[in-house]
Amino acid sequence: MNDLPEFGSTKFCKFKGVPVQCGPWGMQGETDFLYHNRGDGTFEEVSKKAGVNDPDGYYGLGVTWGDYDNDGWPDLFVADDATPNHLYHNNHDGTFTDESMVSGIAMNGEGQALGSMGVTWGDYDHTGRLSMFITEFADQPNTLYRNLGKQQFEDVAFPSQLGPSSMPLVGWGTSSSIWITTAGPDLFVANGHVYPQMDTVSGSAAYAEPMLLHRNLHNGRFEEVSKAAGLATMPLHSRRGAAFGDIANNGNIDIVVLNVGAPPSLSDKSEHQHQPPSALQAGWDESNRAAIGARVTITSSSEKQFDEVRGGGSYLSQNDLRLHFGLGSAEKIDSALIRWPNGNIEELKNLDADKIYTIVEGQGIKEAAPLRK
Repeated sequence: MNDLPEFGSTKFCKFKGVPVQCGPWGMQGETDFLYHNRGDGTFEEVSKKAGVNDPDGYYGLGVTWGDYDNDGWPDLFVADDATPNHLYHNNHDGTFTDESMVSGIAMNGEGQALGSMGVTWGDYDHTGRLSMFITEFADQPNTLYRNLGKQQFEDVAFPSQLGPSSMPLVGWGTSSSIWITTAGPDLFVANGHVYPQMDTVSGSAAYAEPMLLHRNLHNGRFEEVSKAAGLATMPLHSRRGAAFGDIANNGNIDIVVLNVGAPPSLSDKSEHQHQPPSALQAGWDESNRAAIGARVTITSSSEKQFDEVRGGGSYLSQNDLRLHFGLGSAEKIDSALIRWPNGNIEELKNLDADKIYTIVEGQGIKEAAPLRK
């Protein structure tokens, strides 16, 4: 075993001098698949016809939909491990155009393809545009691609201060949401190495790793605050998936994290030190049954925020479909503008904070349940 080749050249190799099973370069890549819902209980595989099949057979991991150019149509992003990422622009006719390279999101600012895994869209800088955050492999910074408009992205991993704290770790599940700052979004990352052998390597990050929580400072930068938020006291695991939602219906986002070889962990937001004082969540049951693709823009005395209903996300996980907005000291939402998946626009005004609103397309508010205290 001492004469094994270096990392990535064959199926078995050395990583930091230790024999491991190579990945992903030691494995065979695969094309991607897109299944179109025929509406009759069956699906049609349309990836090649739609232009999203990835004929190069990259190592696809995290995948998520999001309308990054605000044209009312969902676009598709695929994080590819150790190969260039894919960003597919929706052509509005069932096909997509690969804008990965020209948009600047295929590789980082140094032209390197990183070990991309977990993904999340979010308007972290409140520009009204979705930026992309990607978790990466060890010795690589987690990458924030700032949406500049005009279908262009800029790597701001280090200017945002997200890169340095993530360098030793292997990132997986992630999400942008309201955890600390009342208008956020903040960023959470679940970490864990893929090689248990790293526990024997001096100076290497261990197999079981801590979680990261980045507080949005609202100046383009983030501060890592996992210790202050209470996450640092949780047992260490090698983590993968992470799902996010308000389990207790109390207005706080909780996190369920999958641990390799161990039961899942639940991080109850009520146990943390920082909590948004007020919030609104919304859910739908019309348009498509779950209103996937609906966008809600709210305006309150604090500021304007928006988010979209997404199926899937983070990494191999499904989040709560309800949208969550932190309102700070505001007691009302002045306006909630809903763009439904079919393009219809609906506006609701003067909504009380601290409630869970269920909204049916074309019928307004179906239910307004108070948050549990």
